[in-house]
Amino acid sequence: MVNHTNILTTLDLIINQTCDHIHDFTNSPQDFTRKRKLPAMTLIKTILSMRGNSLNAELFDAFPDLNDQVTVSAFEQQKSKLTSTCFEHIFHQFNQAIASQRRLDHQYHVFAIDGSDFNLPWNPQSAYVCNFPHQKAQCQMHVNALYDLLNKSYQDCVIQPKAKIDERKSVLTMMERLPQNSIVIMDRGYPSFNLIEHFNRRPQTYYVLRASLSGGIKEVQALPNHECDQQIKCRVTTSNHYYITHKDQEVIHCINHHRRHYKAQRSKNTRDQRWDFETFCTIKFRTCKFQIGTTKTGQPEWEVLLTNLPVERFPLSQMKKLYHLRWGVETAFCKLKYDLGAIQFHSKKDQFIETELYANLTMYNVVSAIINQVPGLPTHRIHWYTVNFKMATKIVRYYFQKNWQARFDQLLGQLQAYILPIRPGRKDKRKLKTKQAVSFAYRVA
Repeated sequence: MVNHTNILTTLDLIINQTCDHIHDFTNSPQDFTRKRKLPAMTLIKTILSMRGNSLNAELFDAFPDLNDQVTVSAFEQQKSKLTSTCFEHIFHQFNQAIASQRRLDHQYHVFAIDGSDFNLPWNPQSAYVCNFPHQKAQCQMHVNALYDLLNKSYQDCVIQPKAKIDERKSVLTMMERLPQNSIVIMDRGYPSFNLIEHFNRRPQTYYVLRASLSGGIKEVQALPNHECDQQIKCRVTTSNHYYITHKDQEVIHCINHHRRHYKAQRSKNTRDQRWDFETFCTIKFRTCKFQIGTTKTGQPEWEVLLTNLPVERFPLSQMKKLYHLRWGVETAFCKLKYDLGAIQFHSKKDQFIETELYANLTMYNVVSAIINQVPGLPTHRIHWYTVNFKMATKIVRYYFQKNWQARFDQLLGQLQAYILPIRPGRKDKRKLKTKQAVSFAYRVA
């Protein structure tokens, strides 16, 4: 019989260790000192087991016995004693316990960084209030996530108000926590000279950035009209005087940094391009251009990637496959939001919302780690198969809520009954539409 890592036991152990020093994650030293119906361990497990139902329904599922029933008021009072850092700690501890087993060429971690918006219940006191022009005020949170594409797990997260979104800053924050030999794949909107230079100066850290042919990098715009793989050097400066006097003699980029502005006050609309290095700098990167299809008019459609990966180990053909992996973070956000129910929050307070977000990120990784261990999936059919993530979420939460850690082999066997074919190459146009937070009054019983 194959020996598996009991993921539920691992999660239980982390929760126990967290509860041993629970006062590191409470608002007051007196919290969780008296005997209650909802001690810290039970409270944490209840929050991790929550789905998208109403809070009363969630508590009934967690405590069906009449003698154990807990009111919504009592639950909220106990929950308010915990800080959101408690679940952030559990999230990171679980990731450390479940080491990344799959690596590219047995050497490289492959990550994707992307962001997604979460619509929150209306709360005028929230730090996530957005007052966009010509729109009704709403609460919206932007989640920047670092996703392991090969092991299918969230590894890091930076939360920002949608009104103050800064995705490049979030990348710099998460970059400091990256392991060695990491490849980070990012979509359009992330490339900047400052970000590229940060990666270039960090040893054993690699990037793959999707760039626009019509973007602000002149050297990329000048690429030939065919597939190519070139090394490019860009000279940048924060000196506007030097740029004005030399832009006709050399190809140079000016970064509009605040250090070069001689005004005591500036308009709030003044664009500041972050730059953390010298006044003059030469930035080097590799540019990969390849065709991904044709437009409606029959013209070739090009993709451009900026990277610092060595061409000897990652030729152009390999770069195409590597970037295609990035789509995994898009489907991961879909599963997080709609399979786990992360968009259906059970409170409108910022602290509780952040708590639930980290709880859902943790449970996503728990479910994904369990799916990775399911044996006996069909391999002799037309398609490869994987476990249905939505059903896996329901079954894993059920076992976790029942404290059936000892039945882990039975859990793996039960998941074998819910499989889906993997059909590579399928395409579907995105159907974008405005969405609002799910009201507390309109939840499934």
